[in-house]
Amino acid sequence: MALVRRRLTRRVIGIDRDPAARRLARARRACHEVSGDIEAARGADLVVLAVPVRQIIALAPRVAPLLAPGGILTDTGSTKSAVCRVLHGIGGHPMCGTERSGIAAADPRLFEGVPWVLVPGDRTSLRRVAALVRALGAHPVTMTAAAHDRAAALASHLPYALALALSRLAGPRPPLAAGSFRSATRVAAQPAEMGLDILLTNRFHIARAAGRMAGVLASLASALRRGDEAAVRRFVGEGKR
Repeated sequence: MALVRRRLTRRVIGIDRDPAARRLARARRACHEVSGDIEAARGADLVVLAVPVRQIIALAPRVAPLLAPGGILTDTGSTKSAVCRVLHGIGGHPMCGTERSGIAAADPRLFEGVPWVLVPGDRTSLRRVAALVRALGAHPVTMTAAAHDRAAALASHLPYALALALSRLAGPRPPLAAGSFRSATRVAAQPAEMGLDILLTNRFHIARAAGRMAGVLASLASALRRGDEAAVRRFVGEGKR
């Protein structure tokens, strides 16, 4: 949708297996053409795989042979090591989004001002994708797949796991739940398939981050049981800073 609105290319084809999504994409003018057949990607200069991570892994080997000579394959998946082992293109992860999904929730301004991680392939392809990212209003950030997954485990994936944990702990109708609870659990509402793929394809880094978080919470719980005001004060102050 951003490509179309900014007139960055002459032809954008949206491919989705859901007929309702294709109809809505056409109605919203999200692309110039729609198709339910992956063959519609044949001859493309650029293909962006924007599906859950394990679907990216399954689709990448099928899509790569369809590209035009010199064509580029990239993605928007939230984990990169598992993806980049099969992608043979430029791994990508725009650091943005909401708990809503699908074409009905699409926003052509979503990428403006946000970091967009790029995992390098060849230099020419990296330059081309970085130029496109800038044209969409985002800031390209180049890093390895491993470095991305370590950083994303703490910055993105652990907060998602914590939102799920808090939602489970509180139950379906927690008394007094209001703004703070809503802010802390918002991302738990994202599609379950997407969340499952994130947790499983970055499981080691997320498990390590979760273990560290468990230690932090255990330390707070101990200080509260002791009534140790100095320790609680440090906890609050360090978090605020």
